[in-house]
Amino acid sequence: VVEGVPEVLVPVLTSSPVLPAAAEPCPEPTIVPSYYTTSDAVISSESVFVVEISLACKNGAQNVALYADVNGKQFPVTRGQDVGRYQVSWSLEHRSAQSGTYEVKFFDEESYSALRKAQRNNEDVSRVRPLFTVNVDHRVSWGG
Repeated sequence: VVEGVPEVLVPVLTSSPVLPAAAEPCPEPTIVPSYYTTSDAVISSESVFVVEISLACKNGAQNVALYADVNGKQFPVTRGQDVGRYQVSWSLEHRSAQSGTYEVKFFDEESYSALRKAQRNNEDVSRVRPLFTVNVDHRVSWGG
């Protein structure tokens, strides 16, 4: 259970990591995103962000390894029990969780490798194209 997030919004996910060797490419992805962010600083000391996606690939791939990047910080993407369902979540202290739109960039194995290489070599990471992005609208939490 994520503090401050109603249990119905946190689906049961597999805890095993996606194995890179078994990952499939996902050309021309179609996504259906949904997200949730906490909005009440009285309940917890951090703002929690949860992004869920349903992913369909033109080639029918069902074993896609995904990685997420938010403002230059990477987070693991967990595959759900249902085929094509994925989730990423993270939290920020309320004072760090600015109001506005957070761009969550999702990378497949190939583009994530290119992103990590660019970071290691101090290259321009904006040149690495994500597989897709999801914009998350967050309103600043306050304890009113």
